[in-house]
Amino acid sequence: MKILINHLLEPANRISGISKYLFSLLAELLKSEQHQYVLLTSWSEECLPVALRNPGLTVVSVPYIESTPRNLLRQLWLVPQQMKQHQADAEFNCNPLGGFIGSWPRVTVTHDLYFNVSPASYKRHHRLWWQLFYPLTCRSASKIICVSQNTCNDVARYYPQFADKTVVIGEGPCLPIPENIDSDVQKRQSFGLFVANVSPNKGADTLVRALGLLRHSGRSIEVKHVGADTQGNFARFVAAIPHGAAPVSLGYLSDGQLSELYSRARFLAFPSRYEGFGLPVVEAQAHGTPVIAADIPVLREVAGDGALFFAPEDGAALAEHMYALLHDDALFSALSVKALQNQQRFNWPKAARQTEQVFEQLGCDSLAAQSQLN
Repeated sequence: MKILINHLLEPANRISGISKYLFSLLAELLKSEQHQYVLLTSWSEECLPVALRNPGLTVVSVPYIESTPRNLLRQLWLVPQQMKQHQADAEFNCNPLGGFIGSWPRVTVTHDLYFNVSPASYKRHHRLWWQLFYPLTCRSASKIICVSQNTCNDVARYYPQFADKTVVIGEGPCLPIPENIDSDVQKRQSFGLFVANVSPNKGADTLVRALGLLRHSGRSIEVKHVGADTQGNFARFVAAIPHGAAPVSLGYLSDGQLSELYSRARFLAFPSRYEGFGLPVVEAQAHGTPVIAADIPVLREVAGDGALFFAPEDGAALAEHMYALLHDDALFSALSVKALQNQQRFNWPKAARQTEQVFEQLGCDSLAAQSQLN
């Protein structure tokens, strides 16, 4: 089959969570040489990862349109044009919003349903675009890939009319993983990590409360924050929460730098109130780093036995878990082993095989429909 990949909604030449997902998956799909791919993108070809420079991939670059409705309206004529020009058999839309005109087989990916689960956290016009375009995208799709069972359950809850189209295909670590990871506590340093862009669902206020409680009790610890805090949320939380304390912000790091931090940290704090998957969880565990996670269904699903859990928003419980993992070597070592074991359930070769099975089923269904017409 020849499959057109719709990557038009993601920013040009700037990595996003969805672009990271697509590039990791596509690199594995190209290795198998089962199908040919056309990447319709706003990225320049020279800026794409080296792993995507493959004879099985044709890159079509177009200018990026930042406005979501204008971007999606352009897709309505551009995607059919490119499908016809490249004689593609199916469309793979890595974003939950995308073109919805055309009778060819279409697969779309739903990473999360933030706008449904926590609508008050988002601007009104963003919610409007979601409410308008997401059902249209799902209606046109032959299959909806959900990155976790929890996301699949959310689709069934909010959009039951599309539940029979869903299939669960997990993600994998997107970072370079050092060889011979072990659980030697002597190789670790006395700090933890918080890896996230600070948005309403990430539980950054719970972390501020936990760090403040530890400092106020004379047990201060260091947590390094990797990611953006563009709205100054940490400063706002510190001002609003009695005795609140913020992590040490490092901003964005390269994949190699983040991998090195995971290899040296004693834990990853992950106090999210809602996630579609929780990629930092499996990336930390792939480095043998235990996770301290909010006890929500998706993190139970993904983190498995390689984590300690606490009730969402319970800063005191988070504080105790962080302090324990810094000072209890036996606890760290036991959880590190379990973390390494758990993360083996999630990898990109497995995700690529499962995605190819979806494509191949669409091909079989399309041939069967054509034979019935003939």
